[in-house]
Amino acid sequence: MPEKKNQHLVPACYLRNFEADVSRMREKNPKFTGGIYVNNNKLTDKWKLKSVTHSTFTKPYFYNLPEDNPKKPVIEDYLSIVEGDYVKYSNQIINGDIDNENLSFMSYFVTLQFMRVESFIDENQHAWDKIAKWMDDFEGKENHKDVFKDIVKRGLISQDLGHVIHPHAVIIYNETNFPFITSDNPVVRRQINITDAIQLFPGIHLQKNDNESVEYPLLFMPISPTVAYVSCELIKPLGHCHYSMNDLSHMFFLNYYSIVNSYYKVFSSVIEPMKCERELAEYLANANQTLIKIYTKSKRFIIHGSIEENENCIITLKINDKQQIENIKNGEDIQLVEVIRNGRSIRGMRDCKVTAIDYDKGLITIEANFKF
Repeated sequence: MPEKKNQHLVPACYLRNFEADVSRMREKNPKFTGGIYVNNNKLTDKWKLKSVTHSTFTKPYFYNLPEDNPKKPVIEDYLSIVEGDYVKYSNQIINGDIDNENLSFMSYFVTLQFMRVESFIDENQHAWDKIAKWMDDFEGKENHKDVFKDIVKRGLISQDLGHVIHPHAVIIYNETNFPFITSDNPVVRRQINITDAIQLFPGIHLQKNDNESVEYPLLFMPISPTVAYVSCELIKPLGHCHYSMNDLSHMFFLNYYSIVNSYYKVFSSVIEPMKCERELAEYLANANQTLIKIYTKSKRFIIHGSIEENENCIITLKINDKQQIENIKNGEDIQLVEVIRNGRSIRGMRDCKVTAIDYDKGLITIEANFKF
């Protein structure tokens, strides 16, 4: 039995649902090899066709543990079993046959896929390594370093996943000519409010909600170019919904979420799947500005800006678009203020109040109600 060296961080069985139609190429060359179109997550490269077994999609021995037999790595073998079930259940859903069994499995698979990618494992393992170091430094030994080694990978086979998101799960059937794309980080997980949801889903499928300051977790994963899984409390529990040509804008924003969620690469079943790719590429290349989120009791503001002054219980923000803060008043209660740079939260404060605001200079000072 050969060693299981080249391991897929996104399963080959998942990627095969996005393989391009190469029937015309094979008419000219019967040996033409099919695959998936690949680009970088800024859309600045040419789309290139890659076989699902190409090194683009794999990493050597990624899931292997130190004690593993390289021919029978425990985690890789476990994931292979799950992937076998995925083929069966995803085919049922793609063919329009939805029941509690396959929808429940898909909820589990989405959660597992969210946790098995390089970005999730590296980030969370780094946190555990820090905890182990603090505990070992305190005790003067190195007991916890070994205990916590590879703890995130080991968790892939020991946790009960999927039951939390399943009650809000819905399958989207895409009947537009605008295919779903996916990426090396195919599960989009983010917090959205009703304003975001209106961009993503037809209004008839949304729960009534007028409070813009409340956000809910969204999990979204394309299953194929024409089918996707989504879970969010803001969506009515209909089991499935259909996107027609009238929903092209919703398709665009769902694909945009997939692009900005990607780690390095985006994948497509067709070459140049996004409309206006040149303009979108320019936007993506300049999208790493600092974002400021301000949540009042009923509104959420997302503004480009910067931190002017930063203390423990008080922060002064410089807002680029001064008109954006015209609806925020001095003395107004703020539920949360958060500053995000390059997709990461770098400063946050809850239960606070606007204590000064200069509309002409675009400056707003927010102070915590409880100071420590």
